[in-house]
Amino acid sequence: MNTIKITPSKTLNGEIKASPSKSYSHRAFIAASLAEGVSIIKNPLTSGDVRITLEILKLLGVQILKESKNIYIVEKKRDSFDSYKEIIDCKNSGTSLRIFSALSLIVKDGLTFTGEFLKRNRPIRPLLESLKNLGAEYKLEKDQLHVKRISNECDLVKIPGDISSQFITALLFISTLLECENDDGIEIELTTPLVSYPYVKVTLDVLSSFGINILEKLDNEKKGKYYIPCGQRYRSQVYEIPGDYSSAAIIIAAVAISPENSIVTINNLNPLNPQGDKKIIEILQEMGANIQINEQQNQVIINGNTSKLPLQGIEVDCNEIPDLFPLLCVVGAIAEGKTTLINASNLRLKESDRISVMARELAKMGVKVDENEDGITVYHSSLNGSTINHEDDHRIAMACAIAALYSNNSSIMHNIDIISDSYPNFINDLNSLGANIDIIT
Repeated sequence: MNTIKITPSKTLNGEIKASPSKSYSHRAFIAASLAEGVSIIKNPLTSGDVRITLEILKLLGVQILKESKNIYIVEKKRDSFDSYKEIIDCKNSGTSLRIFSALSLIVKDGLTFTGEFLKRNRPIRPLLESLKNLGAEYKLEKDQLHVKRISNECDLVKIPGDISSQFITALLFISTLLECENDDGIEIELTTPLVSYPYVKVTLDVLSSFGINILEKLDNEKKGKYYIPCGQRYRSQVYEIPGDYSSAAIIIAAVAISPENSIVTINNLNPLNPQGDKKIIEILQEMGANIQINEQQNQVIINGNTSKLPLQGIEVDCNEIPDLFPLLCVVGAIAEGKTTLINASNLRLKESDRISVMARELAKMGVKVDENEDGITVYHSSLNGSTINHEDDHRIAMACAIAALYSNNSSIMHNIDIISDSYPNFINDLNSLGANIDIIT
């Protein structure tokens, strides 16, 4: 599958199951690999960036076996994480590179990495500098990174919170594993307010399930500290990956902006889960969408028909929901008036510069947009089909596919395989609901 043709639709109807969470899958597999004994991971995502994490864990001596379609057995062997001399390619997976950079501290002589992430100069140096306070040293070149631990000192770790929440996730994973000569715990201080805080909540949720206790003290601005007692051990678990609100948000929004009567039920979405992207429901409801939550059945039910009940543009703070930004740009093009997305400057450092790319792609489709440093304003417009360039960013690809779904004529998108990074069933799910997306090469 490489190139698709998207023929405009007017309605979506049916029932699907939410895709497994990418964020939870990364973290659960890594936590299980650090635990003594055998863990069972149920219903994980194993494609895209998570596949990179799995490949790295196997290189480091962790045994990961597929027991059945949706069940994986994970076992840390005696020599797991002992030593690995070869260069590890993390490709463009920020989660993989950042977490394993931190885990290099428990590997003899450290680890060496390469990959597209480094070639694109995506942010990692603040994390590496913070690891120096845990006894690490690093060498960072254009497309290669080596990290190792040279002492057992554990000083106060200071880290900016406004670049990537994955910095904090990486530090939380490694801190409990370290021997510290001068203390019985590690303290992490955020020097700037934390962005994408729900992703850190996901990390804390997973770590707690695997037996790791972390004290969090943050103020209303999401500044503060984490305290991690040393000497804790990861505990093996049977762990089931929840449904992914980030992926489900694409379908939820697609139904909400449909021009004619549509109704879709999405199963496997726990409303109590800490995933930040469940905020898509609240945002769309504020804009006028008809969405119900069935808590007992873990269902979200979306009714759409903008011809009768048009959505109204609003202002949305994207500080904690960066993955919703491309999708909300598309919703803004359909909603009446204007939709303004703010506090999104860190999105310029993701898999692509998501602000500029979305502004460019929507403009190609005839949408009026005003781009600024930390966000975008999108005005209600009639959309035209185009040849979409998603810059190898899975979130951009899926958002633009939804825009194409409600354009005046067909659109073409190349390299659609990129969607497997987070939502491999994206096209099948949409087509099962009545969309018309054809694989042409």
